[in-house]
Amino acid sequence: MEKKRIILTVYLIVFTCIVYAQRIDVQQVLIATSEEEVYKRYDQMLDSARLSNRFLSPSGGVVYDDYFAFGYFYEITSKDTVMKFVQECSWQRNDEYICERFYRSYISNSMPIDFYERFLTYLKQLDRIENYFIKQYSTNPLYAIKNILIKQYESGNLNKEDSIKARRLIEETILRLVNDEHNYRGMISYHKYITDTIRQALVNVIENPFYPTEYLNFYMSQQDTTFLDTTGIPANIRLVWKEHFTPEELQTYEKERPLYIRLERFRTYERIGKKEYNGLSAGQAYLRRKKEKFREKGYLQINYIEEYAYQKQDKLLIEHLKAFKKKHLEEFNKQYPYYPLKY
Repeated sequence: MEKKRIILTVYLIVFTCIVYAQRIDVQQVLIATSEEEVYKRYDQMLDSARLSNRFLSPSGGVVYDDYFAFGYFYEITSKDTVMKFVQECSWQRNDEYICERFYRSYISNSMPIDFYERFLTYLKQLDRIENYFIKQYSTNPLYAIKNILIKQYESGNLNKEDSIKARRLIEETILRLVNDEHNYRGMISYHKYITDTIRQALVNVIENPFYPTEYLNFYMSQQDTTFLDTTGIPANIRLVWKEHFTPEELQTYEKERPLYIRLERFRTYERIGKKEYNGLSAGQAYLRRKKEKFREKGYLQINYIEEYAYQKQDKLLIEHLKAFKKKHLEEFNKQYPYYPLKY
């Protein structure tokens, strides 16, 4: 009996090692251990984002395309690892370990103030490259950098020069969150750092409360409906669950999966055009749906500014918010029924 237990224990250890090894083998981790590598790694990630063009993907929720993206940054406490990108992987119900082309992003909170100043300068120049979608990646690290700078500033460990620099960079980072990322969430948590310059930027938002129209214009100018074409798809290809395929159809599916995907997309938007848009063609329905689902359009999320102004009783912001409500309240609440202006 004891011998069986030993054998079973050894088996479980070996099995665990094999599974763990598989996870390590398929998950990609990209690390920058120096400032020079940070810029090279970031440029590499941007190049992958350009090639992927994820934001213009025609999937529309029908199927998942092989997109590429990296998300907002988390802090890590390390002087050796300055930046890290970790591929998102998970176990599926069929016991298959799948790695997507989405990467979680991390930045060290243990670097000198001068590093964050240079990195912010690097991010700012990305605004002038290409288009709005790449610009989004120039703002992904801002919230983490703001928090890092505040912690270092409040630690009491900085010399006088770095302390002054950190305070200036905190203001600069918050201004970028307001002006470039249109992010006004959680301001109450860092209210001590809301300067008059930042308050004026918030006033400008309230007086000009719309996303830039070039965001949507560029997005729609890049859309392509050529994928909604059934030319060359054999008549014997039908859309049913794989469990319902005949053996011959299953063989065809394994060989010709892109054709099934094309047909599925076409049928989906054909159905949407008929049922939701009064008989629009599949291509027209696709463009209509993409325009409706585009997030950065219409009113900016003034409700977060309102929440901050109410909690801090900021007279300047409240004055402008009252004027905003008289002019925009009804339409704003239509756009954000779940986040209405309420104070």
